Amino acid sequence: MFRVIVAITAIAATSVTCAGGVTHRTTVRRQRQFLADGYDREAATSSSVCPERNGRYPLGNQCDKYLQCENGVPAEKLCPDGLFFNSKSSIFSYPCQYPPEVDCEGRTQLQPPQPTSDCPRQFGYFRLGDETKCGQFLNCVNGIGYKFDCPEGLAFNELTFRCDWADQVDTCDAEAFLGFRCPPEDINSLDGHKLYPNAVDCQKFYLCVSGRPRLYNCGTGLGFNELIGACDIRENVTSCYSRTPDNFLRLG
Repeated sequence: MFRVIVAITAIAATSVTCAGGVTHRTTVRRQRQFLADGYDREAATSSSVCPERNGRYPLGNQCDKYLQCENGVPAEKLCPDGLFFNSKSSIFSYPCQYPPEVDCEGRTQLQPPQPTSDCPRQFGYFRLGDETKCGQFLNCVNGIGYKFDCPEGLAFNELTFRCDWADQVDTCDAEAFLGFRCPPEDINSLDGHKLYPNAVDCQKFYLCVSGRPRLYNCGTGLGFNELIGACDIRENVTSCYSRTPDNFLRLG
């Protein structure tokens, strides 16, 4: 079925081109260029060998480059800047995907970046801010950047391309980002993880893990009760009476 489709495509392209007075050889070249448009920058090369008659295969040590074979004819392809070749993708799906979806399997090289005023590469996820403002990232699509926020208390991890606990992100200063520093005695404590109230919002609290803070939120209608060390209904949380953040009603 796949070969028939390819043959029909070639015939259609040939008949149309010939109507314009172009030779058959030129038609084949133009057809290949059309198929390659948008996700390659190189023409077919006689030095590449197809492992099988049809398929797509990793090429060299470059993660965004691959070999596409059609009826035994090899063509070197290059993904758009910032996307990686996924060797596990279906032959019927687009093979260039975002880095979190691809295992480069040791292929470490990439094409030179094509930055824009928004983005360091045409596609990809990139951190915004410095080590004290770690909660935002940029999703770049065709060189246009779209800003996203991590869930509260989480930081964007450039290694995993996801939002993680701030203390697990090497490029984030968790204490500065969250505005809380665990007491020194917690760093080497054998008593397990300790909880501490947020000084501004009684709905929130901090969990210290190996001396590093993590921010939690009890949720709507609840507050952190220091007496029991857990979230409780707001009426039972003394600290909620004396604080006046907008998302709390003063009781009494």
